[in-house]
Amino acid sequence: MIDALRYEVFRLRSIRSTFWLIGLTLALVVGLGSLIAWGISTGQDRLSGDEVYAIVATTGASTGVPPLLVAYLLGLIGVFSLGHEYRHGMIRATLTAIPRREHVLAAKAVVVTVTVGVVSAVSVLPAVAITALFGLPTPSVGAVGSLGLGVTIFTMLFTLSGMGLTALARNQTAGLVLLLLLPTVAESVLRYVVVVIRLFSDDPSAPGGLPTLLKYLPYDAGGQMYTRFSLPEAGSIVGATPFGVLGGGITLTVFVVLVLVAGAARFLRRDA
Repeated sequence: MIDALRYEVFRLRSIRSTFWLIGLTLALVVGLGSLIAWGISTGQDRLSGDEVYAIVATTGASTGVPPLLVAYLLGLIGVFSLGHEYRHGMIRATLTAIPRREHVLAAKAVVVTVTVGVVSAVSVLPAVAITALFGLPTPSVGAVGSLGLGVTIFTMLFTLSGMGLTALARNQTAGLVLLLLLPTVAESVLRYVVVVIRLFSDDPSAPGGLPTLLKYLPYDAGGQMYTRFSLPEAGSIVGATPFGVLGGGITLTVFVVLVLVAGAARFLRRDA
């Protein structure tokens, strides 16, 4: 197992896309965060220091509307952890060097998760200096810590889902498409189909029923870990109340575990 970890660390460091993705993530967090902070400083809205910090640190994702940029960029590292080797035919060399396939997968999961976790945790820190630079209210230590934890956990789970989807597809492009489309297009389409059906029902505001399924959309539920205040959504209007931080995190975790188990079963049983 130690050899597998060393192998994966070396492999990850030898891929230029790893450093490009990390650098791009931090650059966009600082750049877009600064633009958002400037916009807030020139506006008339009076937000608390914690709310301003959350918006700047997540580049708007804390409002529950745009996706978490950090997760989508760093999640590609999870896709590339297996995708690069399938794309370039290097998976056979990896399995020749480390015949124990379960060790290969475990090492990839550990190294990718630690790498992404560290970067995502660091990514929320510049927002403290950015808000101070534009004369915005200072956030509390608790708000910085809780948001950083939520962003980090969500990003790690998002990345592992990318790795699991790629293991299932055994193809880098397919894994990339699945990771980007499932949380954005698939969940959005399903959400609005359910909403439209419910709006034409006898009592759209009645609790329960079909909209309850919206609570279990994994990526949307997991987003509650970094969402600090949400704009009104059609789902809540028709009776679908989202999970809280804990429930949303558990929902996403269960989904990621299922994807990883299915991907691992396919990886362990199929030829390279």
